[in-house]
Amino acid sequence: MSKVQHMSGQQRLKHLAKHQLGQDLNAQTKSAENAGNTISIQQIRHAQAVHQQLSARAGVAPDTELPEDSIRSRAARRRQMTLERQQYNLEKVMVLAQEYCTDQAVTQDIDPDWFYHYCEHVQNISALAMQKLWARILAAEISSPGSFSYKTLNILRQMHHKDAQALQLASSLSCRISSLEPAHIYFSYLQQGSFWQWIRGRNRGVLNLSQFGLTYPQILSLIDLGLLHPAEIESGVMAKGQQLQWQFPQTPLTGRLKANSIVLQYYKFTHNGAELMSLLYSPVNPLYLQALQTLYSSVIEFQPQA
Repeated sequence: MSKVQHMSGQQRLKHLAKHQLGQDLNAQTKSAENAGNTISIQQIRHAQAVHQQLSARAGVAPDTELPEDSIRSRAARRRQMTLERQQYNLEKVMVLAQEYCTDQAVTQDIDPDWFYHYCEHVQNISALAMQKLWARILAAEISSPGSFSYKTLNILRQMHHKDAQALQLASSLSCRISSLEPAHIYFSYLQQGSFWQWIRGRNRGVLNLSQFGLTYPQILSLIDLGLLHPAEIESGVMAKGQQLQWQFPQTPLTGRLKANSIVLQYYKFTHNGAELMSLLYSPVNPLYLQALQTLYSSVIEFQPQA
């Protein structure tokens, strides 16, 4: 990526729209707001109903084979409608991206190959919730080129809005132990090497994440998409007195182990999951945070929160 003159995120987006799409962003705004210029499903159905009524009056059965030129014209019309819908989706996302672009100066242009790949996906996204997510990606990439990989774009293309909701829920249960490592979702602990505790059934504690909205099928879906690692992960065996520092969103949590041979279990986000999580604004679920501390209270002594 080559160095260019300093421009704000808003200016960079307008420059991108004009030079890569051949249209001024202001014109795109008017086009996106003018819903009457697009052909809706209701209009198509109405046209089909009128066609059937005219056919019936003319004595033509609905299943009568139509001339080849009529089929050809309908195919051409369908292709045109597809192109118009794709153009509308693309322009709508560009307009939405304005809301997320900042006035901060940007010194690098977005990679044109990345933008082409991005447009190929965006043109087929019609759901508003997903369009907003794609718009955030574009704004973030403009502010910091290289933030989102091709693989992350491919994953997002496969996501349904329900998958995005599941990711949002997972984000509200996650914390970091290092700024360089993807977030974790803690849910269990093991205490190894204690026969009598094993006999009494006190060597393990498990938290059911579904009570906080994140069901096991949703976890499997996030794993299938490549946003969570496919297996539950265990920490190394930790000794009594070891310090723990977890960074939940706007809520640090610190503690000290009060027992030996403790192993914590968690789900871990992949690198691609971490990229998408950076777009979400999910405060920690307070009920989950409280339940997690209760679960670990037998093996961890938590320090009071300031």
